[in-house]
Amino acid sequence: MQAEPWIIAAIVHSKEPRRNRLAKVLPEEWRKFLVAHGVPKRKYTAVLRAEIVGGRVIDEMIVEEGWIIALDRAGLGGTFERRIEIDPRQITAIEILQVV
Repeated sequence: MQAEPWIIAAIVHSKEPRRNRLAKVLPEEWRKFLVAHGVPKRKYTAVLRAEIVGGRVIDEMIVEEGWIIALDRAGLGGTFERRIEIDPRQITAIEILQVV
């Protein structure tokens, strides 16, 4: 039995609204990596260093409950809108800097 794609998304990702409505989903392989390295499955915010295809490095990628909400720490208070200009599928490496 195969579930509808929207049902899978609802099960896999947080049900609460994201603080950034322009956030992008972190690919499942990286979510599994985070859990394997001690990050909780739910209710977390993580600061990551990510390397993208082509060698670009993002020093402070902010991930909340499986969603990339920002690429730096500037202006994170409350609800905000900030475009995430990377394609999460192009992430080649992640280093966990901080988890809250």
